[in-house]
Amino acid sequence: MIDRQERVLLCRTHGQSVWRPAPSRVIRIRPSKFSFIHTLDPLFSHWFVSRTPVIGRFDLSSKGGASTGSTNIFIVRHSRMKPISLRARSHSRADADYVWHPLSNVEDEMFDVYPRELVPLLRGYLEGWIPDGVITLVE
Repeated sequence: MIDRQERVLLCRTHGQSVWRPAPSRVIRIRPSKFSFIHTLDPLFSHWFVSRTPVIGRFDLSSKGGASTGSTNIFIVRHSRMKPISLRARSHSRADADYVWHPLSNVEDEMFDVYPRELVPLLRGYLEGWIPDGVITLVE
């Protein structure tokens, strides 16, 4: 998620240095252009409704270069999402940190973010040269 101040919601597992997009799931409402976005953090389950966001499809690779699967990164502006529920989770175990980072900090080469291709995807979405829909990220 990106807020009005161009901050990005990222998370990292305790003990690790790498920041990643917050885990979420998108459920498209067909034939409309809207989607339900379900974001999970250790304490709460957040549900939003929004227009279908940009989806970055990223192929995960092992150290040997072989593909080990893929993941989707959903990007949507926080101001374009309408919250529909916020529920406390029944089993809360805070094993990760969730922080809003300024995009300018994330763009810094010293900032440890994975995948690194997240940075141009976020910037392209904010500047409007990446339209809504699916885009494949390449390592």
